[in-house]
Amino acid sequence: FFFYPSFDFIGERKASDSSDLTGTNTVDWALELGLGAGYRYDWLRGFVELRQGINGHHGQVADFGIDIITNPLDRVEFSIGPRASWASEDYMDTYFGVTPGEAAASGGILTPYDPDAGFKTVGVAARASYAWTDNTTFHLQGGWDRFVGDADDSPIVTRGDDDQFSIGIGVSYRFAFDVF
Repeated sequence: FFFYPSFDFIGERKASDSSDLTGTNTVDWALELGLGAGYRYDWLRGFVELRQGINGHHGQVADFGIDIITNPLDRVEFSIGPRASWASEDYMDTYFGVTPGEAAASGGILTPYDPDAGFKTVGVAARASYAWTDNTTFHLQGGWDRFVGDADDSPIVTRGDDDQFSIGIGVSYRFAFDVF
């Protein structure tokens, strides 16, 4: 079993970011803070992350995943697996909801929409990791997510794209506490 801090940052969203957002209110940047937990057995790893939104939204999110893990080279690990993401009603209202005022300001482009809590995406992620030292590891990650449920039914997503792609780099440091 393993535990770790979990965080995410979502940048500000403005109507001027895309013509698909015409009439929508600005959503401030958001920081999500929480915890992750998982279990690894040999070549299989599962995890769940729970986070609370601060600033741009005040909802909760949960991410779930399972990975198949291989070590093609010494100090190199490759993992790939399915992902799912759930969000509370506050989160869904903030990013996928459209108020009657926003719909009117859009000039008929958007219609009012009030989403409920639920799963918002399903997808797959892959990561290549290089263990530089016993405690420091560099990561390159990519993924594909598809909006589902109330998120997919949002007029904002309908005008945009159901498929979202991501790529990222990172570094992790492993802390060890020898109590005995």
